Amino acid sequence: MSKDAEPNDTTRYTAEIQEKYLLQAVINAVPAPIFFKDTEGRYLGCNRAFEQYTGKTRGELIGKGVHELFDQELAQVYFEADRALFESREHQVYEAQVEYADGSVRDVMFHKAVFQASHENIEGIVGAILDITDRKKAEKMYQEMALTDALTGLNNRLSMMNHLEHAFDRTLRSKNGLALLMLDLDNFKYINDNYGHPAGDLFLRTVADRLKHVVRKADVVSRLGGDEFAIILEDITDITQVTHVAEKVLSQFAQPVEIDGHILSMGSSIGIAMIPTHANSVESLMKHSDIALYQAKAKGKGTYCVYLP
Repeated sequence: MSKDAEPNDTTRYTAEIQEKYLLQAVINAVPAPIFFKDTEGRYLGCNRAFEQYTGKTRGELIGKGVHELFDQELAQVYFEADRALFESREHQVYEAQVEYADGSVRDVMFHKAVFQASHENIEGIVGAILDITDRKKAEKMYQEMALTDALTGLNNRLSMMNHLEHAFDRTLRSKNGLALLMLDLDNFKYINDNYGHPAGDLFLRTVADRLKHVVRKADVVSRLGGDEFAIILEDITDITQVTHVAEKVLSQFAQPVEIDGHILSMGSSIGIAMIPTHANSVESLMKHSDIALYQAKAKGKGTYCVYLP
């Protein structure tokens, strides 16, 4: 056959078969699950990674729709996402948490787009699923680090402010009270100056442990910096609930702590303010609890004061 001759049907068919197998081999080599469907949502093909994700072979998938392959709740999510994509005709990217056939639950990102194969007169959706589990874990870890006091493991000042803002909003809806206890250690500077910063760090960690011991699970304990701590109490109906917590803290702190063979006292002063009794905003709650703290110190330390205007 001359170089100008047209390829015959057999040659063309052979080339198409080779191209088909080449394409399948290429997408099988991609570690991310890849799939493609027609306009009715029936699977036209996929790669091996998608088979592993679903636990089904290509033969079991091809020609089937999501409602035939997945539980109805998940199938409806896929169906709605596909319909939205066809309507928008734009690239679709969204995150989801999915369960693989092996039972593992992973965070993934779907990348989907509409395709058109004009020669075959086929239109549909092609998608890839990227595993972002490690990225989400790292994001969560960094977020927790940003909101956690590195020394004690308590919430830090930023985290405390976030909790306080949300607690204030919940309090407005529930009509119950919200209390803030501001704590300051009475003799921490003496410990740092006389026994060194390692002893001071261990002392602060002991303080944190004792504070966590006296509050409810839902209460928020924070280290604001240095020797300053705070406790947020929600769903308070009476100030005596708050003073009871303050008394428990002082009782815990009345017990000395042994560090590096030294018996050290653990005194504290506590200032208390409550919404709506003493404040009507987060700012005024913090301000008035801080004033109450100075009032407690003025009384001789080792005690608590409820805000007095």
